[in-house]
Amino acid sequence: MNFVITASPLVYNVLRMNLVSAGGIVYRKDADSIFVVVCGRNCPASYNLPKGTPEPQETRGQTALREVEEETGLKVKLGIYIDSINYWVTNYPDHPDQQLYKTVYYYLMEPVGGDFSRHDGEFDTVDWVDIREIPNILSFENEVKIVQKGISLVKG
Repeated sequence: MNFVITASPLVYNVLRMNLVSAGGIVYRKDADSIFVVVCGRNCPASYNLPKGTPEPQETRGQTALREVEEETGLKVKLGIYIDSINYWVTNYPDHPDQQLYKTVYYYLMEPVGGDFSRHDGEFDTVDWVDIREIPNILSFENEVKIVQKGISLVKG
């Protein structure tokens, strides 16, 4: 006798884990352009926006502020909420055998102090990148699009 076992949507949702993060698009203007902060890893090479997971009882805005300060070394002022991006994560350290669905909420932010020398060890480099170079620098298209959306709000 052969049996076929299928997972109902309810079972699938129980097995699937959802992750939430929050981060920021830290920007500054000069006479010729707008620059945003990008964090980079050397091995494997990857360039991303600063973001991270909430601690208990934190709001998304509080998470974004804390994570941006930790990952960049900058003190920042929380601006308006831009939007969220979603993607699937595989090989997540705590759940290597699961495919996880992640939502990241992004806010505009302006620097008010600090410096890159204070950034934590999660990234190898932190730097300002001209927005014209963002499509060539960031590793993921969804982050490029959220930067473009955020900068369009800055430009008005």
